[in-house]
Amino acid sequence: MKNTVFSTGASATVPLCSLLHAKAVTIRGSVGSLHLQYIATSPSSPSPLSRTRIGLTLAMEGGRSLHYSSVLARIPRRVQEMFLHAGLLDDSSGSIILQYLRKWPEIYSPCFWTSTFALIQLVFITSIVAQFMFKRIRWCKQRLKTATPESNKHSYQEQKHADIKLGVSYQASKVCCLLILASHVLRILFFQLQRRISDCKYPPFVLGEGLQVLSWIILSLAVFSLQKTKSAKHPLTIRAWWIFNFLQSIISVVFDLRSISSDHGYIGFTELIDLFTLVICTYLSVISARGKTGITLINSSITEPLLSPAAGQQTETKRACMYGRASFLDLVTFSWMSPLFAIGYKKPLDKNDVPDIDGRDYADLLSGSFGRIIADVESRHGLSTLSIYRAMFIFIRRRAAINAVFAILCACASYVGPSLINDLVKFLGGERKYGLKKGYVLAAAFLSAKVVETVAQRQWIFGARRLGMRLRAALISHIYQKGLRLSCSSRQKHTSGEIINYMSVDIQRITDVIWYTNYIWMLPIQLSLAVYVLHQNLGAGAWAGLAATLAIMTCNIPLTRLQKRLQSKIMAAKDNRMKATTEVLRSMKILKLQAWDTKYLERLEDLRREEHNWLWKSVRLTALTTFIFWGSPAFISSITFGTCILMGIPLTAGTVLSALATFRMLQDPIFTLPDLLSVFAQGKVSADRVAQYLQEEELKCDAITEVPRNATDYAVEIDHGAFSWELETASPTITDVDLKVKRGMKVAICGMVGSGKSSLLSCILGEMPKLAGTVRVSGSKAYVPQTAWILSGNIRDNILFGNPYDKEKYEKIIQSCALTKDLELFANGDLTEIGERGINMSGGQKQRIQIARSVYEDADIYLFDDPFSAVDAHTGGQLFKDCLMGILKDKTILYVTHQVEFLPAADLILVMQDGKIVQKGKFDDLLQQNIGFEAIVGAHSQALESVINAESSSRVLSTDNQNLADSEDEFEKENDTDDQLQGIVKQESAHDVSQDINEKGRLTQDEEREKGGIGKKVYWAYLTAVHGGALAPVIVASQSFFQIFQVASNYWMAWACPPTSATTPRVGLGLLFFVYIALSIGSALCVLSRSMLVSLVGLLTAEKFFKNMLHCILRAPMSFFDSTPTGRILNRVSNDQSVLDLEMANKLGWCAFSVIQILGTIGVMSQVAWPVFAIFIPVTAICYVFQDAVSANFLADK
Repeated sequence: MKNTVFSTGASATVPLCSLLHAKAVTIRGSVGSLHLQYIATSPSSPSPLSRTRIGLTLAMEGGRSLHYSSVLARIPRRVQEMFLHAGLLDDSSGSIILQYLRKWPEIYSPCFWTSTFALIQLVFITSIVAQFMFKRIRWCKQRLKTATPESNKHSYQEQKHADIKLGVSYQASKVCCLLILASHVLRILFFQLQRRISDCKYPPFVLGEGLQVLSWIILSLAVFSLQKTKSAKHPLTIRAWWIFNFLQSIISVVFDLRSISSDHGYIGFTELIDLFTLVICTYLSVISARGKTGITLINSSITEPLLSPAAGQQTETKRACMYGRASFLDLVTFSWMSPLFAIGYKKPLDKNDVPDIDGRDYADLLSGSFGRIIADVESRHGLSTLSIYRAMFIFIRRRAAINAVFAILCACASYVGPSLINDLVKFLGGERKYGLKKGYVLAAAFLSAKVVETVAQRQWIFGARRLGMRLRAALISHIYQKGLRLSCSSRQKHTSGEIINYMSVDIQRITDVIWYTNYIWMLPIQLSLAVYVLHQNLGAGAWAGLAATLAIMTCNIPLTRLQKRLQSKIMAAKDNRMKATTEVLRSMKILKLQAWDTKYLERLEDLRREEHNWLWKSVRLTALTTFIFWGSPAFISSITFGTCILMGIPLTAGTVLSALATFRMLQDPIFTLPDLLSVFAQGKVSADRVAQYLQEEELKCDAITEVPRNATDYAVEIDHGAFSWELETASPTITDVDLKVKRGMKVAICGMVGSGKSSLLSCILGEMPKLAGTVRVSGSKAYVPQTAWILSGNIRDNILFGNPYDKEKYEKIIQSCALTKDLELFANGDLTEIGERGINMSGGQKQRIQIARSVYEDADIYLFDDPFSAVDAHTGGQLFKDCLMGILKDKTILYVTHQVEFLPAADLILVMQDGKIVQKGKFDDLLQQNIGFEAIVGAHSQALESVINAESSSRVLSTDNQNLADSEDEFEKENDTDDQLQGIVKQESAHDVSQDINEKGRLTQDEEREKGGIGKKVYWAYLTAVHGGALAPVIVASQSFFQIFQVASNYWMAWACPPTSATTPRVGLGLLFFVYIALSIGSALCVLSRSMLVSLVGLLTAEKFFKNMLHCILRAPMSFFDSTPTGRILNRVSNDQSVLDLEMANKLGWCAFSVIQILGTIGVMSQVAWPVFAIFIPVTAICYVFQDAVSANFLADK
């Protein structure tokens, strides 16, 4: 190929062959020139040049374009005749040249784009310079207004202390700007040195490149100045410029590709520079979409006291986040996880080895951000379900857009391989027109596409998981905070179990939507690319493949709906079984005492049998779905190839192999669409439930008024208060309340059961809705309810409740709350672990621990709701003397009590009746009034005498029914007449359980964790659980035969189909199609048998494991249940059993099937090129070592 130049004054005849083999034809005249650049066909090709693709560039000296109407007038007659012979011109004025001149006179001209880019660059330079000048003028004006030495010094100190941390993205953006600047400088130098003129005339090119250099100089200075201004976000001008350059780079690469195709694959320096610029601009476009510079402010001034309990705790127990400090290469390859894997390979991981999460992923930060978004949306649109949806969208939109870019890139890159298979087959078949260069280009294209696909896929998957985690953290925090603010009527609508379901099941379904959102745009792209690749290879036969694909998708939708219904049945049966299992575990002492364990074992087995029936239907449907999944490529290919044979479309080896690869790529969209619809339907229902919950009415903020301590002498004031648990009611729960409590007063509240004593405390707390009046509270509050609330942990943690440990203060509180003797009974004192639900603590001990916790809080106002009901008279007297009247003598206390002996010490006594304060005053004053208080005192005295007289007989009764009393929770509840008896019984029953505490003071033992990989015995036990493992070889053989049939069908099509359409086929079309159908049916039958066997064996194995586990649990001694939390057992019979039922067999099967596929692939590749073993052996070894390390880390984490 060469350049051919004709002059308008030339008289010599140019041979036609010179024109045919010319790469470019330039016709020069006195006024201008016409430059024709086209792709000529092969000299041996019989096709005329009228079918070739021609690119045009019209230019004149001085920048004036040459109109197409005057082109023919400038072309000599002899040249026109040669163009006519070559097929470039014809008499009907419909030639390729005139068509291009008419349709694309400017848009496809590089001069047009060069001028457009130059204009946009001028606009950018003007705007950024104007913006800079405006900021400087505004800064000078502000500086002149506030210019004082003190302010300047203060500003300097702030800047000095406000250090910054330059992130990887900021450093990378600076380097990218400098690289692009250098690339444009190199382009100018290259054209200057080579004296090479671009497609456009030289002056416009120099002007455009010069403006590019000037623009990138200004942009680089602006990016470098961000470090000085400590800007957290890139200015909008810079982000817009980066996006514009990304689009400009795409257009430049498109023109380069046209030039490369016209030069038959020749890649010059300019094309390499443009490709390099496109890669960098792609990264800058991602940075512009993200918006953040990567500059983080670090305030070096001390803002926390040195003795703060939280100071230094984070650095001692947690390692720094590796993700936040990762470089760009680390983020792409996920090598930032390598240090963690290295630690896990040496020893089992614990929580201190796992680094902290990124600061941007903290739950409190995400919750605050989501709360501000909801508040902003609510202020503009009101609070509704649509508003909450809008808030969720705003919360995730930016990161979701970045994930969408990666997902689309992954989908596009995945079809590069199938589209190039035909070219590769032609190249391997001997068509090496351009030598080995094309082979290297194809190999590089395959490798590059796979690398891009892998990187993009991992990035969007990780991004989707991370985004789902962020949304999950924000929603769970918001739901939890909402639960603390719910009004009484709203709490009646949503039980605690429903709220837990919101935070677990519903939130998980919402985050699943985040994962599947990318498939919304991936599915159309995948289907479109598949149809395009098939149409390029098979022509109209591609539409038959599309119809078969849509048919399989349509068949999967009802199967998915049926699977959803079966899943609902399974969950209902599992709920019944779990409910019965929970009841059995909670009443295990009674069951063993009455020898009912065998009876309840049969009941649990019956419930499991019902669940098993639904599971059997579900696994059969799963087997059918698996059969369709693996058999769909064979079905679609058979339909497509049969259509091609009927339509007479030639099938070559390259087109067939390309089509087969495309059919396998269609498996993903075929089975994703039903899941996508199901997940979105479930996510919509869950999102509606969560949105409805977040719209519930909250406690009124004006229920109580917080008053500063220095503004009043009263701690609690209630004026004409009326309160009710139900807002719309004719009879309020509490009414006509007028109360003033000074600081330091001790107020006793007494009355009959149901008179409103506890409700009055709820009014002061702000928990009960206020109907009328005002409530003013001055100071912090501490509340002790009737029923003790104990955390799982040791006694000290329950008392400290997150506060720093003060030994002197702690010991005083322990003594004043009468816990000294109790702690002496335990081997490890206050470090003794409290069992689940306080199983090793009596009701009195739990109540005193709760009181000690409130005292340690050091609040201003204490509200005690009958704190002495769970303790005996002696302990209650000590509590009242040493705690309420001792260590809390200077505090304001309101206490509900039924013990008359605690009333005389009160400064004020409130007598409640029917929700009203009927009497108030001191003890002696109320006795003299002789209204109702004296009757309450007399009734209590008689009840107390009867309890004391019955104490001895109660001891005998409690001894005979020791074990039964231990298992009942009713003894821990309030009982006005049996306070002393209850304390005695619970203390005696708890003594036996306390003997089981080990020498370390721990009752509940840590769960055992396996170290390293899973042992072979575990796999062997699972595989041989059913029929001694006789079915396992059958499953492996089925998969092996499936792989053999797949390889055989591909071999058959590649061998039987001719290499080119001009070659005679080896066999007839009928025999070709018949053998392929037979092989496809064989592979489908193997898949069907394999999937059915896997489902059958997996379910039978799970059933056997469940029965063995259930028998072991019900036959275990009581010491096992005392030392093992119920939640741990429930996890085994629920979550772990679900994995055995539905997941374990399929995962093991997929692992074995993948190994067989890899072996088959290695075998096929080795037949073609045996040195492939030199690559597979080290790669396999590296993967095995890495997988072993990852498995060990995962198992240790579990």
